[in-house]
Amino acid sequence: MTRPGRTRPEPAAEDPATPAPPSLWRHRDFTTYWLGESAARVGVQVTSLAVPLLAVVELDAGPSEAGLLNSAQFVPYLLLTLFAGVWVDRLRPRPFLIFTNLARALLLALLPALFWLDALTLAGLYAAGLVIGSLAVLYDLSSSTYLPSLIGKDRLAEGNSRIQGSGSVARIAGPGVGGLLVQLMSVPATLVVGAVVHLFSAIALFAVRTREDRSPAGGRPKPMLREIAGSLRFVARNPYLRVAAFRAGFNNLFFMAMQTLLPLFVLRELGESSGTLGLVLAVGAVGSLIGAFLAVGVARRYGPGRAIVLGFGLGSFSQALVPLAGGPTPLVLAVLLGSFLLGGIGTTVGNIHLSTLTQTVTPARVLGRTNAALRFLTWGTMPVGALLGGWTGDLIGLRAALFVTAAGFTVSLLLVAFSPVGRLAELPEEARWDE
Repeated sequence: MTRPGRTRPEPAAEDPATPAPPSLWRHRDFTTYWLGESAARVGVQVTSLAVPLLAVVELDAGPSEAGLLNSAQFVPYLLLTLFAGVWVDRLRPRPFLIFTNLARALLLALLPALFWLDALTLAGLYAAGLVIGSLAVLYDLSSSTYLPSLIGKDRLAEGNSRIQGSGSVARIAGPGVGGLLVQLMSVPATLVVGAVVHLFSAIALFAVRTREDRSPAGGRPKPMLREIAGSLRFVARNPYLRVAAFRAGFNNLFFMAMQTLLPLFVLRELGESSGTLGLVLAVGAVGSLIGAFLAVGVARRYGPGRAIVLGFGLGSFSQALVPLAGGPTPLVLAVLLGSFLLGGIGTTVGNIHLSTLTQTVTPARVLGRTNAALRFLTWGTMPVGALLGGWTGDLIGLRAALFVTAAGFTVSLLLVAFSPVGRLAELPEEARWDE
């Protein structure tokens, strides 16, 4: 069972005779994994910018069509996630990491080929979004499940900080380079670049030598539906995982609505270019990089619970600035860049410690299915959010719809601030799995 967190953080006892562990940068397999993970995240960022632009710019999609496209990419989190978590636990996550990158490379090369042959339609793009989302489910679950096997639970905060940092660099490079490539070349050519990046990621991950050291439960595997039900019960009974799932699901509903509206708001309402959109997203990634460097120190000073609340508080406040953007381009840039910079810092600090909390309380042998249950509950709201964003944008206008999403972010903060997660002074012990 988990133990409740104390109200005040206590300094950890230091043993001067115990040498500090070497930096993870000296861990050969972690460094190789980090390189492959970073490349994959660059590919994802290029894709996340180029695919909606392919719909909006080349296929003349409106808010509702953009909402359908984003929804298609996140429907697999509802349909596939719970089953994928059991597969990752029963098999091994590393082969999934390699396979999904190879499959994404193939798909991203196929889309521009269809476009150049004048054979790509919005319906075809929706189908591609469904496949992209399915591959993302497998990759994300495998990545978060593999990390504890690679470096051990005692270094998860450091490892998650490094991974979040690499993700931040990817979000800096991905949208910025993607927007530049769109302007210099074309949207389809940018997708080809994304394919090459995913291919490189697969090669790097193949070079990792560490294999998963996880022992599944003895005897014959239980029926899949029983294992899925067990993972959902585990999340529901654990006070920390339950709050994390509920808060993240509510937050992601409005996050996806905002992401659906943002390209249309910047390109059409504000009259800015795709390069400006890429710059805004890249600055958000700069904030994420800063947050990744600050995260460990914030938790050391305030405890993990307060670090989560402070991080998500800053992230929620920043979202209220987005619909205030308007006027001359310098003023638009000042508001949007400030919003995404602050949002990147805060959200990354919160996410690092929430991920570490999840990995700490969950037994290693069921980490895949537990992550799947969490993703189902938290990312499963995203297709609904995409549809909500598109529908609300059509109904009340883009700017007004963004004010609605900002209010939703604020409510999601309150859900975690007044919960056991917000009061954690140190990480709890590993919880029991009673199934």
